[in-house]
Amino acid sequence: MTSFAHDATLTLMPDHWLIHYTEQSGVMQYARWELARIAADPNFTSTLFIFRYTDFHLQTIECKEEDLPELLRGKYPSVVFFKKQGLGRFWGSNAFFVILLITILGSLACFYWYGLPYFSQKIASRIPQDFETKIGDSLYERVIAGYKVDEKLTSGVNDFAKSIDFKTTYPVKVTVVKEDQANAFALPGGHIVVFDKILEGMRTKEELAALLAHEVAHVHYRHSLKSVSRSLGSYLFISLILGDVSGIVAVLAENSNMLINLTYSRELETEADRKAMETLESNGISLKGFVDLFKLLESHGGDSGSVEMLSSHPLTGERIANAKARAREQTNIGDQSALQQKWLKLGVK
Repeated sequence: MTSFAHDATLTLMPDHWLIHYTEQSGVMQYARWELARIAADPNFTSTLFIFRYTDFHLQTIECKEEDLPELLRGKYPSVVFFKKQGLGRFWGSNAFFVILLITILGSLACFYWYGLPYFSQKIASRIPQDFETKIGDSLYERVIAGYKVDEKLTSGVNDFAKSIDFKTTYPVKVTVVKEDQANAFALPGGHIVVFDKILEGMRTKEELAALLAHEVAHVHYRHSLKSVSRSLGSYLFISLILGDVSGIVAVLAENSNMLINLTYSRELETEADRKAMETLESNGISLKGFVDLFKLLESHGGDSGSVEMLSSHPLTGERIANAKARAREQTNIGDQSALQQKWLKLGVK
């Protein structure tokens, strides 16, 4: 069967469409389309409207009148001609692809800025401890190469630390370096680096115990690993998933300054304080060491040597007040003569 195209005139009648056209032989013909059997073709556009008569699939009308939809709505308010094809028209339009592209790019951007850091931090919190310790050991070798280690103080402080039960399964390893800054920081896996400048300002064993307990708490809760993983999420995400120690160490090593000067949030500092105070209490060590340590940092807050410590471990009024309150309430201070002897052996002045 062959179909032919004819110019036609469409007349909108109350209950049907009347279509007049002239055949190739010159004979005038007409077709009557009942409204209920008229269906819009899903391939219509904003400049070409296509209709088919359902009982006669070869009968098709193509109309380029842009005001046709408005005319149909006015003539037949109860008939929805474009109900089925409206969504299809949108799916095939340029607007749909623009919106789709924007949505995809927006989703990728959101995942990059928020999703990757979040998931990297979550993965970091669940990696095995021995894996984290390997990361910390490798990272320590790279970081410590930039400092001059004080072997005598390192030996003495580690001996001091062995007298304290830090209530953690991490191997606590302290290194004292010669640096004209009052600072200390913890690496993933158990390494703690203490600058000799902060030791010089201490007057009691309790201050050193408080400092070490606080840094060990950061290790125990994996604060440094989580914080760095969140900051470097896009770089560490794949390495964490694949368990690539060398890849993780390489990324962390390239950003070692971030670890050294890592600034913890108030929530993390409070969590570390709480854990450290519990450690001192369980060992019968006076919590006045925390109060004195905070006073030391406050008194030297204007010195360049103390700014690093205060910037990486923000000292707030709430932390100081909490330390004083806990110290006043403490009742289990024990005999610390052995710890005192180890403190005196350090020869800190």
